[in-house]
Amino acid sequence: MYVKKRRVASLLALLAMFAIIGAACSSDKKTTTAASGGSQSSSSSSSSGAKGANIDYSTLTGTLNGSGSSFQDTFDQKAKTEFAKVASGVTVNYTKSGSSAGKQDLANQVVQFAGTDSLIKDADKPTFKGGEVLYFPTVGAPITVSFNVSGVDKLKLSPDVLAGIFQGDITTWSDPKIAADNSGVTLPSTAIAVVHRSDGSGTTSNFTKFLKVASPTVWKLDSGDTVSWPATTQGAEKNSGVASLIKTTDGAVGYVDLADAVNANLKLASVKNADGSFVDPTLDAASAALAGATVKDDLTYDPINAKGAASYPITSPTWVIVYAKQTDAKVAAALKGWINFLLTDGQGFAKTVGYAPLPTATADKAIAQLAKITP
Repeated sequence: MYVKKRRVASLLALLAMFAIIGAACSSDKKTTTAASGGSQSSSSSSSSGAKGANIDYSTLTGTLNGSGSSFQDTFDQKAKTEFAKVASGVTVNYTKSGSSAGKQDLANQVVQFAGTDSLIKDADKPTFKGGEVLYFPTVGAPITVSFNVSGVDKLKLSPDVLAGIFQGDITTWSDPKIAADNSGVTLPSTAIAVVHRSDGSGTTSNFTKFLKVASPTVWKLDSGDTVSWPATTQGAEKNSGVASLIKTTDGAVGYVDLADAVNANLKLASVKNADGSFVDPTLDAASAALAGATVKDDLTYDPINAKGAASYPITSPTWVIVYAKQTDAKVAAALKGWINFLLTDGQGFAKTVGYAPLPTATADKAIAQLAKITP
C-alpha cells in the first residue's frame, strides 16, 4: 500500500510539473512595442516560423464583414475571438455561406473579405467590381470520407471505389469492390446512402477534383463547386449539415471537413493516396500534402492527391480573398491586421481546432503580399 501511495504521489507531481510547463509555454509569446509606446504589435514569429508584418493591432478600428467557406469556419471563429483580445477596435463578422456565396458577395462588394476553398473561374473574374483580387492562404485540412455503417468501425477506400460509390454505381456496402479494399472486415448488405453538399461549395470542388484526378477512368461527374449528383443521393447545406445527416442515417457516407466530422463524432475512412498507401485523415497527413504542393506567384496551390507515402490525398487548401485596392484607409489597415493575425498567431492555434498550419515559406509569401492591400 505504501508503494502504491508513493507511485500515486509521484504521478500527481509529474502531472503538476507538466501543467506548469504547459502554462509557461502558452504564455511564452513574443511581442514588440510600437514606437509610440507600449501597444502590442504583431512582429512576433508564428509557430510555423513565419514572421509577421509590424502592425500595431491596438490602433486598428472598424468592422470587417466576411462570408463564404464553411470548411474554414471553425478556424475563423476561433481567430475572431483571439483577434478581439489584441484588436479591440475591430469587429470581425464571418458567416459560413459556402465558397460560391462568399465569392459572389465579394464580387458584389457586400463584404470586405471572403473565405473560399476554390478559385475564381476565369469567366467570373470580370464580375468582381472592386478590381484585382488577392488570395491569402490561411490553413489546410483533410476532407474526410465520413461514414455511418452499423457494425463497421474502420474502412479503407480507394479512389475508384469512392468514385463508384459517389456516382451511384456501387450501391451496397457488401459490394465486392469495397470488400477488396477491406480484407477481414465483415460488411453488411446495407444500402449506401450518399450525402453531398446541396450548396455551392469549395469542399465539393476539392472532393470531386480528387475523384477526377485520382480516378479518371471511373469518375464521370466532372468537378466544381456544384455537380449533377444522381437522384438517389441526398443533399445538405454546409459541412455541418452533411455531418448531421450522416450521423442520423445508417448506411450513410459523405465528405466533410475534419473539424465538423470530429465534432459530430463520425467514423472516418482511410483513403488510398497517389503512392498507393491507405492514409487516415490526420493533420500530420494534411501537413505532408501541403508541404508537397507548389505555390504559384498569386499564392494559389493544389495539395489534392499530392505525392508522398504520408500524404492524405484529399487535403484542401483554403483562402481569404480580398480586393487589392480598398476605398477606405481604415478598412485597408484592419484587413491587413486581420490577415496578418491569421498568418501568425492563427497558425499557432490551428491544430487545436482541426486544421494544419501553413508551411513557413507559404506563410512568408502571404505576409509579404499584405503590402499590396492599399487604400
